[in-house]
Amino acid sequence: MSIIQIVSLVALVFCFVMMLGHFVRIIRLGKPKDFSVPSGSVAKGVAYANTVAMMPANKESAYMHLPTYTAGILYHLGTFLSLLLFVLSLFNLNAYYPQWLNLLLAACLLVSGICGIVLLIKRFANKNLHSLANPDDYLSNLFTTLLHLATACYLAFAGCCCSVFYIYYISATLLFLYMPFGKLKHVVYYFAARYHLGFFYGWRNVWPPQEEEK
Repeated sequence: MSIIQIVSLVALVFCFVMMLGHFVRIIRLGKPKDFSVPSGSVAKGVAYANTVAMMPANKESAYMHLPTYTAGILYHLGTFLSLLLFVLSLFNLNAYYPQWLNLLLAACLLVSGICGIVLLIKRFANKNLHSLANPDDYLSNLFTTLLHLATACYLAFAGCCCSVFYIYYISATLLFLYMPFGKLKHVVYYFAARYHLGFFYGWRNVWPPQEEEK
């Protein structure tokens, strides 16, 4: 393992420990407290919050922006794929991928990276989005998109371009060091937020809607 890989691994461990701290903080806060009489199922509400409620037709305005919604889904899938491939790369498992698989994964990450660029441009160009944005929104997108594109280049060109190797691990290191301090830590808080929503609306028998239970 090279020095740059070791640095990236240390950054990953740092990120994991910090994220674990956020998770422990959430757990220590305990479950929501509701003193009203329950009229529905919390379990069904939580299940609905994490499944059907995430569909664009059931969100406040996502159904009016389907291209953006789709780009966001692809962007998140590309992020999960990039993180998985990074872990595998630390054990040099990527050396055993057939070339066609490397190129296919690179193409997928190129698409997700382009989605990230489009979302970044839209956030900057759209007056409504720009007025709500802060530097963290742009930095989070920038570091994440950089990892998508760097991973794509690493898969496609690492064997013939030494600089791609260093760019890849530097981009991963930057993302891991930034993740615990910016909005990217919602990878932990997302689940707590959806649980609280499901608890609140499930307790009151609002989620799932009655017509969907029939």
